[in-house]
Amino acid sequence: MKFLISAAGTGGHVFPALEFANECIKNNHEVIWMGTNTGIENRVVPKNIKFLTIPMSGFRGKNLIHKISSLLGLIVSIFKSIFYLYKNNIDYVICFGGYISLPVGLSAWICRKPLFLHEQNAVMGTSNKVLQKFSKKTFLGFSLNEPLSKKMMLVGNPIKPPKEIFFPDQSHESIRIYVTGGSQGSEFLNHNIPLALSALNTSLEVRHQSGVGKSSGIKRLYSSNISVEVEEFYNSPHDAVLWSDFIISRAGALSLSEAISLKRGLLMIPLPSAIDNHQLLNAVSILDLGMGLIHEESDSIESLSRKLKDILDKRLYLEWARAENNLDHFKAAGTMLNSILHD
Repeated sequence: MKFLISAAGTGGHVFPALEFANECIKNNHEVIWMGTNTGIENRVVPKNIKFLTIPMSGFRGKNLIHKISSLLGLIVSIFKSIFYLYKNNIDYVICFGGYISLPVGLSAWICRKPLFLHEQNAVMGTSNKVLQKFSKKTFLGFSLNEPLSKKMMLVGNPIKPPKEIFFPDQSHESIRIYVTGGSQGSEFLNHNIPLALSALNTSLEVRHQSGVGKSSGIKRLYSSNISVEVEEFYNSPHDAVLWSDFIISRAGALSLSEAISLKRGLLMIPLPSAIDNHQLLNAVSILDLGMGLIHEESDSIESLSRKLKDILDKRLYLEWARAENNLDHFKAAGTMLNSILHD
């Protein structure tokens, strides 16, 4: 079978799609990827996957000129997608949300190709909301804050299984913390987390993922009693997660799914400008599992330090690691593929 996968822009859309693509290839199916010329997909989609592009860009939260450009791009992208679907004789179309999904999904409906969606977050994104009425099924990474329809299926977010999973190692003297702002990094975390941790006057080990081009000066913000490694991007974030006792991060769906699947809890700082406030809703899902705490940007640095002190003093991270999570994100890709083929 031939699968057309659309995912573009950020790692939150692209990496789950890539894991699903690998599952398809492992089961002897052909995969074609629809992306853009500018997103992270250009760097991470392997050469064995045919890569096609359309001139689509985001619409929401942009200025008038950008919105006009985006609408023109949508029209061109629909025609290009229709051409690609027919030329490559596609059997199934799977869209992983984001702006690129809209033209690809509409093209699938026009061409009468079976359309499937995957929503990573705890709230449905704009493109998926529009496309849902045209799709055969919508796969969910987290439970939505609304009743599920018959066309929805909770599967988790596809992530690559590690070689092994183990609980936080208590043999090391210092508590280990992994700080990550996601694939794009976070200026707020880069500046404020070093200050908040340094205020604790506690011996710690930190691995800090800054985002590409954002690492300058971060190490100097940490106090001398904190052993810190700063990297712009970890090619294997699983290793950093498993090394840690707990994680400080934004509340992107993929980062949260990886952490809880690897038995690590989090102090989550949702991005306040996230569309539809999806990061806060994602974080609430983790809070409900008993696997983390939430700190909002509008709260003070003193409040952030107090929460961190609580986590360390009460060893909350050990409770988080042993909390039950019945949603197996490692099996999500296989569950999706099986459902599509037998729908």
